[in-house]
Formats: sequence, structure tokens, C-alpha cells
Amino acid sequence: RGWLQSGCSPVTSPGHTQDIPHHGPRATAFSIFPALNCKMSAMTATILPIHHKWHHAVNSQDKLNAALAASKTRKPQYSIDSIEADIIYSDAKQQAVMGHPPARDGDLTLHSFLHQLQQADFQYPNSSSEDALHSSTNRIVKLDFKCMAAFQSSITHVQSYLKNIPRRFHHLIWVNADILPGPGEDQNNQQAQCKMTPKFNAAQFLQEVTEHLAGTTLSVGWTTALFDTKAKYTNEMVQEMLAVLKPYEHLNVTFPIRATSFLNSWDALQALYKNSWTVTLWWSLDALSQKDLDWIYRALEEGKEMFRNRTYYDLVGFDEYLDFSCQDSEPNEVNGRDVVPSTS
Repeated sequence: RGWLQSGCSPVTSPGHTQDIPHHGPRATAFSIFPALNCKMSAMTATILPIHHKWHHAVNSQDKLNAALAASKTRKPQYSIDSIEADIIYSDAKQQAVMGHPPARDGDLTLHSFLHQLQQADFQYPNSSSEDALHSSTNRIVKLDFKCMAAFQSSITHVQSYLKNIPRRFHHLIWVNADILPGPGEDQNNQQAQCKMTPKFNAAQFLQEVTEHLAGTTLSVGWTTALFDTKAKYTNEMVQEMLAVLKPYEHLNVTFPIRATSFLNSWDALQALYKNSWTVTLWWSLDALSQKDLDWIYRALEEGKEMFRNRTYYDLVGFDEYLDFSCQDSEPNEVNGRDVVPSTS
């Protein structure tokens, strides 16, 4: 995600920057945090958001091979169960491909990406064995579309993929787009501000997702830039998003939030938790500090009940943080630090 989080680049053919996957060794979350035991349903274990382990920016054939291998390993410290991938539109191929702006093309089409996920039984196995069901039916695929052309040219491919998955699991396909302007722009740079303009019409995107990809999860966020990586999500930004989503309050929604902006924005972001929706914290350039991760964990997993088990963590270094933080700590203590944030 290194260049800019606004979507396709200003040139007609979007693309890709440096991909930074992050899945590393960690102990299982429920062994570290006993209070976060998996809940069980009749069909399969329901994994809490904090338990999901992500492979980020699966935007090439090599990255997909690595992600699928990690999903099949029997070594829990190296395994992943959720994939995030970016999609751009290739003028050269005249179809959607995996990649991130400002690249204009990629070596993996979305059609091939989804076909390989299906062939690998990543989300729903052909096998009817109970072990196979337990291993696959909680897996998330987050499709991060970078412009409207990429999304619209992908609809039929995603529809075909969904036909091979029972409807009760369609919510595990996340359809992501940055539909509103967000934090981090350079107020003195007109060109930079232009890049922050969303590449989507918010109302049109929401309508087309709900019409053509019913049952999937809406993952809708704000454009961000690297000029100020700790810039705030303001109350006005949050309220604008909630207003746009007013007709869709009955649907599955998650909000991607840049983790480096989270602490400064906490007062405004709390409103996103008032419905039954979730938040996905993301960041892939470097690891957050131990202090910041302590703060985030205490706010979201040990703070008010309304925030607990409502946040996904697609963060570089988060697996290692869970492994390191509480092995010798009490369940309600993080490294002995008094870091309880304000939740007023």
C-alpha cells in the first residue's frame, strides 16, 4: 500500500507499488489470550476477528503461490487464513489484474486469481469431511478495488466464484473500495489533493455491490496519503460515511482504517462501532511501536464491551506482537503497562 491509498493512479492505466506481505510466526491467539476462545457453531469454528492471520498484497503469481502454501501448512505459527489483494484495470489486457497503483499491469488476472483460489479449496473445500470444512469455511478474501473500471470488469468473475461457495459463506468475500476522501493529504499541494479524490462514486459503488454481489461484505473506506501518516480521521469524515451507508444498515460492513491514524482519531472512530459492523486496521510499511499496539489492544479488546471482538488486524508485525506481548502477562494486563485509553 506504499504509494497512496486513493485507488487507481491518475494515469489511465493503474497499477502497483511494492507489495509487502506480512505473515509471521506467532502463538495462537486463543492460547495467549484465554478470554478470546473461539466460539463454536454446529458446522465449524467461528474465528474471532483478532484470530485471523493475513497475507497482505497478494498481487502476483508468486505472492499467490506463497499465500496458498501458507494456508495449507500444518505449522500454526506460519499459517494464514485470510488474503488481501489489490485489483487494478489493465488497458493492455483489457481486464482486471492484480496490482496496486501506480503500476499499469500485472502478471496475474483476477479471473486466474479466483480460479486458483477455487482449485485450491481456499474458502470452501470440495471434500465434505468435517476436517476440511473446519479448515476452510472461516477464510476471508478481501478484494481491494482501486478504481471503478477494475470493479465493474470484475463483477462477472466474482459472481462465478460465488456460485461455487454456499450462500451462507458469501460474507467471507469482502469487496473493498475507498469511496470517500480521508486523511493525510498535503494541503499546500494541489496535485496531491487531486490524487486524494476517490476513484469511485460512493452511491453507485454501494448500489452495484449490493445488486450484483449480494451477500458479500462491504469494505468501504477513505482515501489516504503518506504526507502525514498519523493524520486524523475527523468526525465529519466518519459522519459522511455513516450517512452514505444509511440505506445499507442491514448489510455486513467493515471499515478499513489506517492503523497509524487510529490513536489520533479514536474519538471520531468510536461511532463506527455503534452498529453491528466491524473495523479492519491496516498498515504494511513497517511495524507499529509496542506502545501503540498496547494502546490499540487495550482499547479494542479490553475496553468497553461494545468494542471487543469487532476489529480485524491486517498489520505488519501484529502476529509477532501477539506472540511477544502476553506470554508472561496476566490476561487483563499487557506487559504490566497502564495503557488503558480514554473511551469517552
